[in-house]
Amino acid sequence: MKSSLYISVLALVVSVLTALWMFLGCHKHKMMQSVDAAQVRVALNQDPEMIISALQRYEQIQREAQMKEASRLFKANIDELNNNANTPFVGPKDAKIVLVEFFDFSCGYCKRLAPAVEAIIKNNPDVKVVFKPITFVAQISNYAAQAALAANEQGKFLEMYALMLGTNERLTQDSINAMAEKVGLDMAKFKADVAAKQTQDTINEVANLAEKLQIRGVPALVMNGTQLQVIDEAGIQAEINKLK
Repeated sequence: MKSSLYISVLALVVSVLTALWMFLGCHKHKMMQSVDAAQVRVALNQDPEMIISALQRYEQIQREAQMKEASRLFKANIDELNNNANTPFVGPKDAKIVLVEFFDFSCGYCKRLAPAVEAIIKNNPDVKVVFKPITFVAQISNYAAQAALAANEQGKFLEMYALMLGTNERLTQDSINAMAEKVGLDMAKFKADVAAKQTQDTINEVANLAEKLQIRGVPALVMNGTQLQVIDEAGIQAEINKLK
């Protein structure tokens, strides 16, 4: 226990000193060449907020590096991201603007976002919206994704998307099947498509792509190869308007 605590404290001190060195190095590189540990302690005692500024700058550098790497990954996988024939989409196939949503049918935030996505589709018929179902939030998420992909085979993806993300009740296999009946699906074909190997293969492809792109949470929106930092209708529409 003591050893673990010592290591944690040591790691924190090293991180702080590294951040401080980077901060001061950006502003006073020549001075840092002659600064020793005693001088650092004096500087921190005189201006303790210096360490906060250093940490903030360090975090900013880390975020910028992560965003740069994310951009590289998205650009490198843009065709699979935007044009995978197995994942559902609405809008023109070769649209100038492509919005991709990674989501989970069991995700509360995805439920909140769904009406905004539906509004974006309605108000921007020239935008292609691609749907990438992730299945890590709950066990039922996989069946929900299978059901959505099966509905897509009958041209009813958006109807199932709206129903499954629009309910406040916990999804079950029975409730999902009832939704499939409600939207008028051929249930024999629906059940066959749910169980089809290709359906599960598509879900696995989405999971592998998300891992490759280092997407750690949902909902995640990507527009023309850049991850958006907004998840509301007004913010998404503003980003679309910039590209029109």
